[in-house]
Amino acid sequence: MASRTGHLRIEFAVTPRFDVFYALYAVTSETTPLETWKERAVGRLPDDFRQLASRVAPLPIFWPLLADALQSVSGALTFDAMLSSLRELPAAVLQRNVLAGIFHDSDTVDALVAREKTLKQVLGDKSLTGVELLTHFGLGPATGNSVASRAMSALLSNPELYRDELVAVLQRFWQNGFSGDWTALEPALHDESLRMRELRDDSSASQLARELNLPVGFDDAVGQVRSKSGTAIPYAQINRCYIVPSAFNTRRWWAKYEGGAGEFTLYFPVLSDVSLANQTRARSAAAPKRSERIDAESVFRALGDTTRYAIASILARTPTSSADLARSLKVSKPTITHHVQALRSAGLIRETPSGGSTKLSLSRDTVAALFGAAVEQLFSSTGDLTLGTTRKRRSV
Repeated sequence: MASRTGHLRIEFAVTPRFDVFYALYAVTSETTPLETWKERAVGRLPDDFRQLASRVAPLPIFWPLLADALQSVSGALTFDAMLSSLRELPAAVLQRNVLAGIFHDSDTVDALVAREKTLKQVLGDKSLTGVELLTHFGLGPATGNSVASRAMSALLSNPELYRDELVAVLQRFWQNGFSGDWTALEPALHDESLRMRELRDDSSASQLARELNLPVGFDDAVGQVRSKSGTAIPYAQINRCYIVPSAFNTRRWWAKYEGGAGEFTLYFPVLSDVSLANQTRARSAAAPKRSERIDAESVFRALGDTTRYAIASILARTPTSSADLARSLKVSKPTITHHVQALRSAGLIRETPSGGSTKLSLSRDTVAALFGAAVEQLFSSTGDLTLGTTRKRRSV
């Protein structure tokens, strides 16, 4: 959902497009605040994973840089959409997107992509600005044969192979555990997104930035986004400003992508109070049956409320936004938010970004598997019985 808070278009998205790269940064770093999760994640990866990963990201700091490869594709992306977009990304665009995050100089990037200069020549240029940043990436003037230099040379000489290896690394990381982590984390991140939206509705842009501890300031008085370094960006030049709940952005990275007509798209992955230890679960290689993953009691409770059943009936027929649900049922937006969250917690809601809003739909898979789950759980001879009742005691 989008809003012109303080004349700044702010949207919210739950997507792995940044967290998968930030998680790879944590996995390959020597130390991380996510050490417990890292130990489990590393244990799930194949023995040759680090060697394969180092060919595209020779240092951990390259992972947040590689997230910028998809800057021409805006908004929330599923993991499959990310891989598809990467595969279709023109080689020159991939080169520019990655190199721009290192050199921050369009002339230098143009010269490298056009092969007017070699990487060695650029790194040996004493007038080159941003030497400290280059050193950060292992690309200082004295490191012409470093692992970082060799990786960037591979990007320049054979971008198609580099792109294929990047896709392969992401796919293996996803398939070897991170898919399960993301599935476990996603509901809590959706809850955070709803909380942030409600905060946005009651705040100015500047108040929202402070409340979420963003790494920039929103100055409503002059209509600008101000960072500690770099030029301020007028609100009028910001096409979209996405706030993305994150479980892995411990370094408070953010992204600024320039598009056509001098407009910018901003992304702020906000580290949320989502416990990886509580949310993620070790997954067996074989996926459990669908009915085992459904809590029949939660589904029945969710659908037992007449308003929620009405919402489910609407969503089963037509994907609908929360705002449209509120209008159709003539109830307040907070009420809809409450009921949608109950349906989401039961696994009944699917969400799809659509323009500036999010379309909700009823999960056909969950409803289809409910009968089998109910039979298994009601007639099970093991496990604890849930014998709560909604009947209230009457005082005598």
